[in-house]
Amino acid sequence: MTTEMTRAIVPEDDSFRFHERPDDPFWNESGLFGFMIPERQIDGYFYVWHRPNMHLTSAGVALWDATGTETHNCLYAEWFHFNPMAPDTDMFDFELASGMRCRNVEPLKRYELGFSSDEYALDLEWTGAYHPPNLHYSGEHGFDIYGGVHYEQLGSVRGTITLHGERIEVDCHHFRDHSRGLRPGPARNLPGGGFDFGWASDETSFAVTSARPDPKAPVTARSVDALSYGHVTKDGVLGQITGGTREVLEREHDGRPRVVELRMEDEHGRETHAVSQVRNCLKWHSIWHMQWCLASWTIDGQDGWGENQDWFDIEVIRAHQRRALGA
Repeated sequence: MTTEMTRAIVPEDDSFRFHERPDDPFWNESGLFGFMIPERQIDGYFYVWHRPNMHLTSAGVALWDATGTETHNCLYAEWFHFNPMAPDTDMFDFELASGMRCRNVEPLKRYELGFSSDEYALDLEWTGAYHPPNLHYSGEHGFDIYGGVHYEQLGSVRGTITLHGERIEVDCHHFRDHSRGLRPGPARNLPGGGFDFGWASDETSFAVTSARPDPKAPVTARSVDALSYGHVTKDGVLGQITGGTREVLEREHDGRPRVVELRMEDEHGRETHAVSQVRNCLKWHSIWHMQWCLASWTIDGQDGWGENQDWFDIEVIRAHQRRALGA
């Protein structure tokens, strides 16, 4: 495990054919691609969980704007849990019964994404901006839920989506990841915190994950979360996160973040300061709960776009939101 945590990520990591895995049916190989249309306050995902020992793929797409915060009232959301895995399926090379398809054009660099249904379609090319770093995360804050290997990358996304007959151009920067390892069921007693990324230019960007020090603290309690892992590009030089803090300065009545502040320190001894304004939210719950938000960022004085993913243990956020509903 130590070697896995510190070695360089290689092209073979983009496949599940080049590493051993146990026979456990809950072995997971998952990958997320995001995209946005910021001028319309739209955010979206293309998300896949392969369970190769089950010969099953669970996957879905979603698209949301500033109106509608649930999968039943956002612009579009579809998740199908029971796609049979074809014999030639690989991590980023597959075509599913649900209409999702992916092609790994250049490992760790370039991917073609597709989806089609009666209401919604996408045709996107996702291109990494740099070689993804090994993030050196650990189980200290509960993030071993991701498995034994996890890497993240920012990149550019270009192409089109079509929603109810309207064709919309996509030209943005966004995030992708890949995780592999055992993921046996719904996560419980998670620390909370968040994943945040921002992109201002090729010279200035970041993607970081944080944990709340008190996982059972009320949603509205002030929490200065500790940055656990991630990376930052400053003056065009990539560096691993070594410390820093995340604080949600304002929240909506239902607990959604409104303003988030980050103070980041990296391996080169540099400090980066960023503040976001949340522009939309999708309340997403599956193996964990998060409030998935498009955000406009100011990063060391430069304007950009990205996301705030705000996490809570399900019992903490459920209690808060039921009170907000008057229960």
